[in-house]
Amino acid sequence: MRKNGRAGGAMLVFLPLAALLIVLALLFGMRALNTWSEYEYEAQVTPVPTATVMAMSVTRDPALVTATPAPTALYMASGSQGDGVLELQEILLSLGYYTGQVDGQFGSGTRDAVKIFQAQHDLEPDGIVGQMTWDKLHSGDAHRIEITPTPPATDTLSASVPMLVNRQHPIPEGFYPLDLVLIEDVAPEGLFIYKQKNLMAVREATEALIRMVQDATAQGISPWQISESYRTYEDQKDIFDNYVSNFMKDGFSRDNAVSATRQTVADPGQSEHHTGLAFDLTVPGEFFSDTAQYAWLATYCWDYGFIMRYTDEKQDITGFLGEEWHVRYVGIEHSKKMQRMDMCLEEYLEYLGQ
Repeated sequence: MRKNGRAGGAMLVFLPLAALLIVLALLFGMRALNTWSEYEYEAQVTPVPTATVMAMSVTRDPALVTATPAPTALYMASGSQGDGVLELQEILLSLGYYTGQVDGQFGSGTRDAVKIFQAQHDLEPDGIVGQMTWDKLHSGDAHRIEITPTPPATDTLSASVPMLVNRQHPIPEGFYPLDLVLIEDVAPEGLFIYKQKNLMAVREATEALIRMVQDATAQGISPWQISESYRTYEDQKDIFDNYVSNFMKDGFSRDNAVSATRQTVADPGQSEHHTGLAFDLTVPGEFFSDTAQYAWLATYCWDYGFIMRYTDEKQDITGFLGEEWHVRYVGIEHSKKMQRMDMCLEEYLEYLGQ
């Protein structure tokens, strides 16, 4: 009995001590938990410190500005942007090659200015700024633009037979047609839908197109969209290069991509759109060959001096797949004969002995 009494007393001492230890452990654990929660919160709201770079002001000797190439990216082309393009535009502007806005955006205006600079400094005129072009821009050899006479405009309707432009009969890079007009300035408001701004064409062809579409509209055939008309050499080059690039993204080799592109897109200088006499007519959101507009056009365009320039039946002669949306103005005298004899332009000119 005495022994059991001692054990009970020990238990009475141990239990309060154990309870105290448990309380202390809980307090310490909660304090640690609160400390970790505070750390997590601070980590979320406090930005990670970044290295500080001390700004340095450097004064350049004016005598070295044109003699020492400035460090910058060694490749700039259409689509590039930033400080390097700003500097490029400023230099080209000071030398007279660039006349656009200095905005750091490498667009078609900057590209054309680079090409002229390259051509006048015995560099490959590819419109791309690499190391050689960049060094030349910053060298003492860089000179102001040399103005050459602008070639005269070509009257594409002056000959007794229609003008032929295809792979065997390309136009030169400096070619542009006489009497181009903005279609929107000539056509009645609301007659056409324009897929893009500032579409141009030769006046006589534009006026014939207006008469044709007015008559079709009066017969309930509408709407009519003009997707394409006159294109420059550079416009055609951009279109051709984009098609090639897209084919290459799909896994084509460059040679195969070029071959595939040539099925539907003319090389620069080989497009009828250079003449200012061709139009691509479409209906928004529809396959043109399935529309009433196409059926009307195929039947009546000949009465207004137009021909269906590319058809599937004549593909082996024209070199292009059928383009039911593409019409070409040749004048009523020729269009009616071509319709009657079922000839494409190449066949017709051969028939005339041209």
